[in-house]
Amino acid sequence: MNKFITLSITIILLGLLGILLGVFIGPSKIGVGEFIDAIMFKSSVANNTIIWDIRLPRIFIAISVGSSFAVAGVILQTTTRNPLGDPQLFGITGGALIVQALIITGLIDATPWLNTILSVLASIICSILIYIFASRETFKPATLALIGFSVGAMCLAISTAIMAYQRVFTQQALGVIGGSTANIAWSSYIPMIPFMFIGLFFILSISYRLNILSLGNTIIRNVGVNPNRIRLLSMIFAGVLSGSAVSVVGTVGLLGLIAAHISRIIMGNDVRKVVVFAIPVGSLLMLYADQISRLIFMPNEVPVGLVISIIGAPIMIYLAWRHL
Repeated sequence: MNKFITLSITIILLGLLGILLGVFIGPSKIGVGEFIDAIMFKSSVANNTIIWDIRLPRIFIAISVGSSFAVAGVILQTTTRNPLGDPQLFGITGGALIVQALIITGLIDATPWLNTILSVLASIICSILIYIFASRETFKPATLALIGFSVGAMCLAISTAIMAYQRVFTQQALGVIGGSTANIAWSSYIPMIPFMFIGLFFILSISYRLNILSLGNTIIRNVGVNPNRIRLLSMIFAGVLSGSAVSVVGTVGLLGLIAAHISRIIMGNDVRKVVVFAIPVGSLLMLYADQISRLIFMPNEVPVGLVISIIGAPIMIYLAWRHL
């Protein structure tokens, strides 16, 4: 109980600090009085725009995207029994990335809702492809990681080629490939919300069954559970979470990998606890990475995925050295 209370207080304090940084710190300084005025009275058009249309959306987006990628990472590592499981590393976000390239170049004229739906469908297709490979028990974790990386690399190459051929501005291309929460309107974020909640609800509802996947297919079937069905559904909803996140911010690599391992280190091997704890961990990682990306070279920004990769690359190297 003491550990739970300590973790809860720490998460709340870190979350509040990250939100305060996101609201008050930036190229345009906002004081407490100005913030209260913008929230309650909206007497200043400039402050109202900065807070309501620029800073608050990216805070909510960072929290939502971080939790989605984190839970997807936990699911991939659990269902494939691979410690390197990550939506981007396994290529699940690749299909959604191609959709984003087609939309940003104008080859597909999509509303925010259609954008999210197409991205989710594309990620589900990639999820099913990875599931087909993962279901072959002769495949080693290193082989599966290589296949996923190859799928992701192919999708990245296709997306880059599309944007290069259509002469998309470098900053726009970086926002899609490297991930960015800048200048995203509420209307682009709202379609992600139902897909995120559907994905989280389903994963949480079956998390108790994911605990027994490590026991082997024979034992699992003896207790009345179809392991292939659980793995397939889990991978599909990992695609739902990943695709909806990519539709808003583009790809953010290694976030799922880092959040899943941090959650497992703190909570142990109980998948139910790891999934629940991964939600705030992923949210905090994304929230603080976003603050670093926009403040470190203020007023210019760097892709948030770059910040995550700088943190996650050493972790991935260590995991690869330890497990492969």
